[in-house]
Amino acid sequence: MKKFFQQKLFWQGFLGLLFISFIFTFAFMGSTVNPTLKDLPLAVVVEDEGVTLPNNKQLNIGETFEEQIKKKDQESIDWTVLNSRDEAIEGMNEKEYYGAIIFPNDLSKTIFSLLKDSSGKAKVEVLINEGMNANAAKMAGQISDGIVAKLNQQVQQNLYDQASKQKMTLSVDQLKALATPIHVKTEKLNPVGSHTANGNAPVLFTQILWITTFIGSIILFLVIKKLGLRKWTVSTILSQLLGGLLFVLSICGLVFWLASGLLDVSIPDNGEMFLLMLFTGLMFFFIQGALFNWIGYAAAPLLVLLFFFSTPVLTLPPEMLPEVTRDWLYSWVPFRFSVEAFKDTFFFGVNPLEDGIGVLGYTGLTGFVVMILAPIKPKRNAKEQKSIVVNE
Repeated sequence: MKKFFQQKLFWQGFLGLLFISFIFTFAFMGSTVNPTLKDLPLAVVVEDEGVTLPNNKQLNIGETFEEQIKKKDQESIDWTVLNSRDEAIEGMNEKEYYGAIIFPNDLSKTIFSLLKDSSGKAKVEVLINEGMNANAAKMAGQISDGIVAKLNQQVQQNLYDQASKQKMTLSVDQLKALATPIHVKTEKLNPVGSHTANGNAPVLFTQILWITTFIGSIILFLVIKKLGLRKWTVSTILSQLLGGLLFVLSICGLVFWLASGLLDVSIPDNGEMFLLMLFTGLMFFFIQGALFNWIGYAAAPLLVLLFFFSTPVLTLPPEMLPEVTRDWLYSWVPFRFSVEAFKDTFFFGVNPLEDGIGVLGYTGLTGFVVMILAPIKPKRNAKEQKSIVVNE
């Protein structure tokens, strides 16, 4: 037993295990264990024209709410006041807002009419941008419902005060109507729909493509290493690219067939989806190939760590991530741009490649250039080469 615990391998492995535990704890829990909502972008449209009360004062529920949100410093919500419902919808289609509250032009007038007639129904419209992020959209809906509930309390008290001052006698129907003077009409824009893993299909496709292309990149790198070449050549680079194209085409074809044919994933446009998968897979392969070609086997743990650190944050809206994670990880990882592209295809009815290749495309093309420049990489000296051969 003494010899067992005296071995360096045991203690090196022990320290390595602690280090891995440290890294993976931060990777899986560091950014998601206590997500805090901050600056969730919501829009508000105030079309309410108001109404003149018997005491000649103006009642305008929409303007009152607008003044309240301007005075309050709410870190959890970032309000944007817009001029029209169409402007709000346009912004939501551009993925600028998770939700919007629309105050119609007759809101205050309809509310005040409840003191005379119980038949009127004042409605506030709440728009939820579900495709942008299902979790954040749900929060936006809850926040909007809470806001309308508070408005109902304020409006109800205001109407009771008006009735008391005018010594009005309210009927049972009027009292029932005053219990909830404002009704909410909720509409989902860019809905997630069924058979999309509750809106997480873009994340799942991204993860699958990254893992499979990563394994393919390792296989190709090992095949080239087995050739025993001391330096990259144009021929090996060309072989690597052709092999990568074959791998990515096969991966995308198989994954697409399994997802659409066997798993019944709801794919709006088959051709558009397959091209996006192929594009994403190739960009991932170029990024991985560039690292393998220039730093060798050390690229593998780097790519694995990048995946594990990024995966937990992909399902969360950036407004719930710690500032460090959002600025130093989420802002640049290729997975983020892949997920956004798949969201466009799945939920927004937009072909993300129509307006160009985007950040992911330029990152992938940069990887491609670095990848094919491997032949000009400085040659290792004999001592380093001998050490590498021994280790391999």
